[in-house]
Amino acid sequence: MSRLVVLTLVASLGSSSVAFAGEGLMQSASRIVQLAAREKVAPAKQASLASQEGTAVLSKSGMRTRTKVMIYLAAGVGLAAAAWTIDHKVVNVTPSSLGTRKD
Repeated sequence: MSRLVVLTLVASLGSSSVAFAGEGLMQSASRIVQLAAREKVAPAKQASLASQEGTAVLSKSGMRTRTKVMIYLAAGVGLAAAAWTIDHKVVNVTPSSLGTRKD
């Protein structure tokens, strides 16, 4: 079963449509692998660039804890409000909810 899944995946990746991307997935993957191989040749250069740029995460941003908590709360309230709005704006028109289901 797993061999069939792998063969199907390989076949689908090999014959993907290039209508929107300009290149197939296999060509894109091989290009990305080649770029990654070139970047591994110069690890010292990469390390110096990464140390200069730093990471942009909220936990290491230098903000106060109170500000971070407010950001997380605002994101949580926004997500909850979006989920509640989506859930309550859906029109349920299934036969069982309309009472027209005939079993």
